[in-house]
Amino acid sequence: MDPLERLVEIFEHFPGIGPRQARRFVQFLLVQRPSFRTDLAQAIKELGSRTQQCALCFRWFAKSDSTERRCDICINQTRDSGVLFVVEKDADIRNVEGSGFQGLYFVLGGTIPLATQEPEKQVRLRELISRIDADGAQKKLKEIILGLSATTEGDHTRLILQEKIRPLAEGFNIKVSSLGRGLSTGSELEYADPDTLANALHSRN
Repeated sequence: MDPLERLVEIFEHFPGIGPRQARRFVQFLLVQRPSFRTDLAQAIKELGSRTQQCALCFRWFAKSDSTERRCDICINQTRDSGVLFVVEKDADIRNVEGSGFQGLYFVLGGTIPLATQEPEKQVRLRELISRIDADGAQKKLKEIILGLSATTEGDHTRLILQEKIRPLAEGFNIKVSSLGRGLSTGSELEYADPDTLANALHSRN
């Protein structure tokens, strides 16, 4: 395949990128110095070889020389292990961190489509239940915050999660809360500003 068209095709797979924007990316790369393209290619290559998913929260992080399989947030002893913030994707965590949140996270891996009959195949539902069961048994988990986007699928996912985790939460006396509507309807957590997220956290219920 023509290398130009092949690259356009690859860029079109990026979220929110259509054919016109994909071609603009390719044209931009064509006029850059060869060293820029080499650095870009190397950085992409290292995404696979020098990163890994946290065994506890499923967040992606850079590998270190140690054999530690947990990310820097999960191993941080100063964090509040009694509060677990459930997010859709890694990108949400950066914004939540900017709001001043000091608990721990669980990356769900997306949202649950409205028509699906098997929600556990769409997101890390089993893994979340296992995490709650383990932390609840150790009596260190006090609250689960369902920090999902204020979209139709986000609301649908929230309802399913509430239903699935309720028995465990009640058994271990864990509070289950959702972000307050400081987030406008239709907004994704990834794009919310820190002040808005801080307000949504403060008004959670």
